[in-house]
Amino acid sequence: MSARPGIGIIGVGMPAHLHLEAFGREIEDAFGHLPMLVGSSATGKQWRDVDVRLILPDDEFDHLFPDHDAPARMDGRWSLLCAAISELGRLRTGLPVDFQIQRMSNANAKYDGVRHALGLHAVRGGQ
Repeated sequence: MSARPGIGIIGVGMPAHLHLEAFGREIEDAFGHLPMLVGSSATGKQWRDVDVRLILPDDEFDHLFPDHDAPARMDGRWSLLCAAISELGRLRTGLPVDFQIQRMSNANAKYDGVRHALGLHAVRGGQ
């Protein structure tokens, strides 16, 4: 199966892919960084949920979540934001979105799988 350059093979299909792209643009508008589609839905058609990750530079992550000193520690602000944005993603896309915000150094050290940027491919009327 071949994919357009830059998009990659995404297992959610159409039109869900378009809805994920729009959701990605909303995240970028709010945080200034594009979220990534990761996990099994980024590589194939069999998945349980749709993993979307916002990977922030360490200093930005630490500014937003100063009490989130270890990934295993529960942080109220981080947990609420991730849960709320997951639910927004589900409502916007119709998909079971699992959204998490990650510190860049942690994400790069622990997760080496496929990452597809969401929000790069705008759909514009008349073009």
